[in-house]
Amino acid sequence: MNTYLKFVICVIFILISSCADEDLCPRCFEDIVTCKVNGKEWRSNCISNDPLFGCRSITTHYYIYDGNSLNISALNDHNNSGIRIDYSGINGGIAHGHNLIPNIDFGYSNYLLTGNCIRLDSIDNNFNNFLILDKIDTLNYIVEGKFGFKVYNNCGDTASVTAGYFKTKFLF
Repeated sequence: MNTYLKFVICVIFILISSCADEDLCPRCFEDIVTCKVNGKEWRSNCISNDPLFGCRSITTHYYIYDGNSLNISALNDHNNSGIRIDYSGINGGIAHGHNLIPNIDFGYSNYLLTGNCIRLDSIDNNFNNFLILDKIDTLNYIVEGKFGFKVYNNCGDTASVTAGYFKTKFLF
């Protein structure tokens, strides 16, 4: 009986020590996009009544083999708004570090407005518009970075998007 107890303790010890470096929840990654819009906190979220499929507040595409394009679409269902970051590979693609923002690739949508006023996608070039790509993890398909921009529409509405941060899984 004493030998059997020692054997069981050894097996339990080996099992516990072999699992120490494993991720406890490998599928528990939460996509996030946060920023301040006109000084107010903004965070991606979604509301769904669908018990089977739910909803996805962030959709991210990073095209590794096709020009290094990055596309992030984030929604906030609580205040009916969205943020779009669409950096195409036409101008050499996105790279680690600071990236110049083209005129039409970033935007803020306010779905409480109507008609052509919903999309604020004209970049204010007098603002310090930026996109910094901090990390591209091609093994786990995670992209992380910071952003800030100021946009307006033809209806006279403006949106200053500051202190932006994203960490999200991407499709390619």
